[in-house]
Amino acid sequence: MTASRGFEQSLWSAVDRVRGSLDLQSAQQFLLCALFLRCLAGSPGNPSPGGLAWREVLASASHRGEAGPALVAALDHAWTASNGHAGWMPSQSIQLTPAAEPFLREVLWLVDGVADPRQVFDDCLEGFSSSKTGGNYFTPRHLVRLMVALVEPQHGDRVLDPACGSGGFLAEAARYAREHQGPDAAVRPTGRDVNTLARQTAWMNLTLHGLEADLGTRPVDSLRADDTPAADFDVVLTNPPFNLKMFDDELRWPDPRWRYGVPPRSNANFAWVQHVVSKLAEHGRGAMLLPDGAAFAGGESRSIREGLVRDGVLAAVVALPPGLVAHTSIRTSIWLFTRERPSARGQDVLLVNAWDLGGTARPGRRSVSAEDVERITGTYRSWRGGTYQDKPGWCRSVSFDELAARDFDLQPIAYTGAPATQDDAAPASQRVTELTGQLYELFDEAARLEAELRFRLGDA
Repeated sequence: MTASRGFEQSLWSAVDRVRGSLDLQSAQQFLLCALFLRCLAGSPGNPSPGGLAWREVLASASHRGEAGPALVAALDHAWTASNGHAGWMPSQSIQLTPAAEPFLREVLWLVDGVADPRQVFDDCLEGFSSSKTGGNYFTPRHLVRLMVALVEPQHGDRVLDPACGSGGFLAEAARYAREHQGPDAAVRPTGRDVNTLARQTAWMNLTLHGLEADLGTRPVDSLRADDTPAADFDVVLTNPPFNLKMFDDELRWPDPRWRYGVPPRSNANFAWVQHVVSKLAEHGRGAMLLPDGAAFAGGESRSIREGLVRDGVLAAVVALPPGLVAHTSIRTSIWLFTRERPSARGQDVLLVNAWDLGGTARPGRRSVSAEDVERITGTYRSWRGGTYQDKPGWCRSVSFDELAARDFDLQPIAYTGAPATQDDAAPASQRVTELTGQLYELFDEAARLEAELRFRLGDA
């Protein structure tokens, strides 16, 4: 049973009051940490060993007025017990003030009364994601399930997310393996993230899923300070920050990851692409989310796309409808990579136009249904398995020569055509939202191209 809407509203109101004394991220993180410890405590009728820590936190808040310090001390203890090292502690990422204490105590009492703290933890994660930027904190569950189903994690697989945020891909990879290969199936998850709070949240989220993951000994920017081995992972899944500027020139020097070309300084999308590819083991497969502009950007990006196609490592691009990710209105695509390409496919790339999929969750937001997941994954499996057929408006297997003739433009709609049927009954407001998202994407691409052009003219 989940908490009632009224109870949840009381919890949100208490967090809002905390924000009068703390910044937004600290207030949100305090709530997540409290819910995490409450989950470890178990139910009142079936307490767990973690229950003692939770009761001590409540006692400290009640008798000594130390809600904040008591909670972070309990969190540090849980971290040390599960990680076996104290090189970094959760308390280092939670900034508390004495003025916040009365409100923090209120949050603790409310959390103590939650009937299903695990569900509320998940709901908070998804709710907080709308205030994050660039895709580096939380990816909607329906999109995570689609991407994981496309790469099919198996028992024993080494799974990496180099920008893991809250750890959703790693948790879903483990769940997928258990569902398809039995309850004893297990994966070996590894995650990295530059954001300290995100890394802490990933640890809590994975712990609540019963997973022990390698999250490193410190926050890590995977592009600047890569500390995971090359060609070592069976599965790589990620939703990296979109369209960020590339790092300083000295960090763009020859790097073994840049096999297909040095990424442009104006955009790090293809640095992330090549980072993912560099981590794939002999039979590895990868899935990552990218903005649609990555499919047609010129310059170095175009050359890198050519290399990916020529080498046979790019298997498919799936164009998704807008409104799937809370923090961006631009269209996105899933890019699929493989080190085990079907010989019959040669250098072909499967292009899927899924723009018309996804039901409306609320105005401006869409979600991918279980039927949508099955249709997309079924198309990809049939393409890999040899029973595939092109379907106008939906999918097409495109040869290297045809892609080259179009300058390696990888937008699926350029090859599949528009869907055979359009949803003419869609509300006008929904269509306006979709068109606005496309317009903003074009604005972003125009700004990027202008910056690149100014840079090149300046060097001329």
